[in-house]
Amino acid sequence: MSHSISPRAEKALLALFPTAQGRADAPTWLVDQMVDAELHRRGQPDEKSGAIHALALNQGQLMKEEFDLSTHGHSDGWVIGAVLIDPLEFTVFNMNHGFPAGDAALKAMVEGMKQVAPTSKVVRIHTDGFAMLFGPTADRAVSPELITQLKDTLPAKVGKPITFTFGLLELTVVDPPNWQLLGPLVWAECERALVIARRQPTEALQKRRVVLDGRLPELPR
Repeated sequence: MSHSISPRAEKALLALFPTAQGRADAPTWLVDQMVDAELHRRGQPDEKSGAIHALALNQGQLMKEEFDLSTHGHSDGWVIGAVLIDPLEFTVFNMNHGFPAGDAALKAMVEGMKQVAPTSKVVRIHTDGFAMLFGPTADRAVSPELITQLKDTLPAKVGKPITFTFGLLELTVVDPPNWQLLGPLVWAECERALVIARRQPTEALQKRRVVLDGRLPELPR
């Protein structure tokens, strides 16, 4: 059984997805886009790379388990580590080899990341940038050895010459009120750490400490 969407819904969806303007299959395509977005928020991997979509991190429940397992057991703060991976000049790679080869390379990169650290959460934080997240469920901390392993594994997986930027981040959040806040914060700090690693360049561990203590100081008696 099929149903058409209302004119109001179609108008709103066209405003949200202007690339659908002029498509003969616009209503169906627009609904598919909304369904895909919701699935990504719920943790379904990105189809092309196989990594977790960024929506699961900054809008979804990706950090809920990490929050529930650690916050109440660590008085010094909630801690997560990240290894950041970004292939340099990937646009040029797509131009030279074609987009299908580019998609295959992204998938091979993610397979290599999962091979190096199977318990990490591999997130596609932007178009060709990735974060391997190490929260309490990973049972492992970030370390320079991970980058060494990735340097050996990723080129062999891709099979074509690609240069990578690597970064290391340890983020401590003191007194986070809920898990909903953590995802956008982790995403933003991963992006910032990757920019610093690219500009320096450096693969040294970057440490961030964010204090969210909103308690009022005790009033004098």
